[in-house]
Amino acid sequence: MPKYEVGIYNQKVRDSVAEGEHHRQLDDKWAEIHYFEIDAPSEEVARRKISASHSPHLGYVIDNIDEVQDKFD
Repeated sequence: MPKYEVGIYNQKVRDSVAEGEHHRQLDDKWAEIHYFEIDAPSEEVARRKISASHSPHLGYVIDNIDEVQDKFD
């Protein structure tokens, strides 16, 4: 099964940090991009999987999704 590297950040945290404040629930590190590897048959499914665990309604933004090539291919 293909593997995708997904980069996400939290816009609400970015906005708080930009105003010199802190988000009430999330660490300031969420202003930066975090990378996750997701096993999925397609980019669309990888996007759905990460959105299920990091909801756009809570401020999470997908910055990029790239298919990871296996080193042994």
